[in-house]
Amino acid sequence: MNSNKKLPSVSISDSLYQSLTTYQDKKQLDSLDSAVVEILTQFFQLGEEAKRYATVEQLDTLAEKADRLSQQIAALSQVNANNIPTQPSAIASEVSEDWKDIEDEPDEILYDFLEYQ
Repeated sequence: MNSNKKLPSVSISDSLYQSLTTYQDKKQLDSLDSAVVEILTQFFQLGEEAKRYATVEQLDTLAEKADRLSQQIAALSQVNANNIPTQPSAIASEVSEDWKDIEDEPDEILYDFLEYQ
C-alpha cells in the first residue's frame, strides 16, 4: 500500500470481520486493509457507473401526476355512482310482483315462468 494513503480506524462486528477475512482469502489480498479498500472502491465506482433513469425532481413530478390521476378516477367513480338509478325500474317491480303469486311446486314454478316469458 502507498504510505501516503490514510486508512481510518473502525470497529466492526464479528460477522463482518469474518466476511472480510473470507473476502481477503478469496481474493488473495495481503491484508484486511486492502480488502476494505477494494470493497469500498468497487462500491463507489458502481455508484458512479450506475445509470440513473430519473432525477428526484422527475420522480416527484411523476408522483404528483399519479396523485392527480387518482383524484380524477375517484371523481369519475363518484359521478358514475350518482348516475346509477336508485329506484327499481317498473319492469323489475312488475316481475317481482308476479313471482309472489307463484306456488312452491316446482312444476308450477316452471309453468308460470314459461308462461310469463
